[in-house]
Amino acid sequence: MSPRGGEPIFSRWACQAGGLSVKSMENMRCGLTYSIADQNFAQTKSIGIYNFSVNLLRYLADREEVARLTVLSNRTVERILPRSGKTVVTRCDRAIRGRWSRLVWDQWGVYRAARQAGNEWLFLPKGFGSFLTKPPCRLAAYVHDTMHAFYRREYPGRLPRSDAWYFPRCLRATLRAARVVFTSSDFAASEIRHWAKQQGLPPPRLVTAGIGFERPAVAAPVKQEAVVVLAGKWPHKLTSLAVRQVERWQGETGYRGRIEWVGQFPAGVVCPDRPGWQRHERLSEEAYRDLVGRSKALLYFSAYEGFGMPPVEAVLAGTCPVYSDLPATREVMGGVGMAFANDRYDSFRRSLNSALAVTPAELSGWADRLLARHDWAQVADRVIHGLSQAMESAGAGETRLVAHEFD
Repeated sequence: MSPRGGEPIFSRWACQAGGLSVKSMENMRCGLTYSIADQNFAQTKSIGIYNFSVNLLRYLADREEVARLTVLSNRTVERILPRSGKTVVTRCDRAIRGRWSRLVWDQWGVYRAARQAGNEWLFLPKGFGSFLTKPPCRLAAYVHDTMHAFYRREYPGRLPRSDAWYFPRCLRATLRAARVVFTSSDFAASEIRHWAKQQGLPPPRLVTAGIGFERPAVAAPVKQEAVVVLAGKWPHKLTSLAVRQVERWQGETGYRGRIEWVGQFPAGVVCPDRPGWQRHERLSEEAYRDLVGRSKALLYFSAYEGFGMPPVEAVLAGTCPVYSDLPATREVMGGVGMAFANDRYDSFRRSLNSALAVTPAELSGWADRLLARHDWAQVADRVIHGLSQAMESAGAGETRLVAHEFD
């Protein structure tokens, strides 16, 4: 059971086993450089990682253990950054000027900026370090998944060649150089360990930090007869399967509400012209949250995830998620919502029909459970403690930290 409130998230036994006292963790103070310069909401491939990066920064900025915080920023995110006397914001707009500028930033720019900042730590919330240069300070990275390895195994040739060549090299360099690697779930941690072993790398110091969520600040809008379906152009998002399953379900049930598709469709997959079907290739964050809040169910198809944020967000918006039953989604959701097997239409049909019958009281209870499991303050605890242990272990051997449990 993970402690709540003032007690550190790791047990005293785990701290002592790693050669780190609770007192020394509480007294740790360090300078941290946090890079968000390469992230732009309008261009990002993953809105989830963008939101995660912004929110983790907010919570780390409030920690007294972070004595000095340097944020490597850009013009698109400056207005949402935390401001305090210990925070220095450095604009690095070159990181978002284009593909080649981003490559130069990854390989040289971010480490150069970290050297100039002069802090003890550099934190990369997207997890991709340079394979051409060495970090100028202690490196910490948050690795969300090993998606490229999944594609190599399940969808060979479907990633752009440049991505298939570039990102595994960045991840390999990150796992070699990072003093500590954080990730989102125990499933993702197991995938990273397995990939590192395949690559002949030493076992990385891994901490399952998780991802936090907050209760929406605004009241849930009035529910309408609508279902949101998330689409995606990448094969693992199973958009073609989603179209077939939803089309069949609507035909069998005679559902007369709106079916709102959000996201890009892959080449060759057409959104049918059916009654009530509407397509939104991209929505603002505010419009998306309003749409989900007004709908009765959110459908989330996927073949692979390291975490899977949309089903959690749906519950917090008062909407029942219907999601692919995967190792990561089982771990994250803890039995909340309606899971279905990707290869069984009857499983999908039962889950969606059940979702439409879920009561507001049930959703409220689920929201409380998920907020207790995925709390931002606890995520920040795990990050601070992971940094602290990594600092001490440099002089006290390489004892590994036992990953926490969510519940």
